[in-house]
Amino acid sequence: QPSVKWGTARSSMRKAMNNRSNGNAKSAIRNYAKALGGHTNATRQAAKVRRTAGTLYTYFAGTPEAIRQRLVEAGIRFDGRATKEIFNDICGLIAPVPNDLEESLTNKALRETFADVAADLSIDLNQLESFNEELLQRLVGGLMKHYIFDKLLLQSEQTALKNCEQIADLRELEKSIRIYIDGIVDSVVPGIIKSGLNPVDFNRTLETLFDISYQQMEELQ
Repeated sequence: QPSVKWGTARSSMRKAMNNRSNGNAKSAIRNYAKALGGHTNATRQAAKVRRTAGTLYTYFAGTPEAIRQRLVEAGIRFDGRATKEIFNDICGLIAPVPNDLEESLTNKALRETFADVAADLSIDLNQLESFNEELLQRLVGGLMKHYIFDKLLLQSEQTALKNCEQIADLRELEKSIRIYIDGIVDSVVPGIIKSGLNPVDFNRTLETLFDISYQQMEELQ
């Protein structure tokens, strides 16, 4: 039984939109996490995005040489191609087919994550040194952030949108919410996501990451 009903979560989103104080944005996030049934339930629901993060890990963990070799063996071509094109191909390799809500959210979050990283000019996938642990953390963290944020907007904004006079107000609220979610995920990813984990340990770690992130959302004051 959710500790907060969806109506409450949506009305706190509306309230936050009409009065964009930090407290209201936090309240909207807190009520949303509770409406999911709390952090344990929210983490359970994120099974498909966790599976995709696990696939990301199998490709992007290890030495730069091993990562590149793995991708080449999977059919990814590098030679002089733009990083964005290479990421598009990797995305095609691991993104789930969007047959249901969770797969659609995972697919969208993965594309957004790759687009973010491809836009960083310091990352050039033709250079071996780009395949480092920081890239792994950015990919896993980015996937989590986009998934949590996109799902929150999708599930709690339908009603809010109808009551929104100013689209600019909605965008400002989204920005506040994104800052909180990014901050929560960024605070837990670097300490936990490391290259040397075996797949079972990584999956357990990822579950912990989602759980901590949703728990922090639930407890925002």
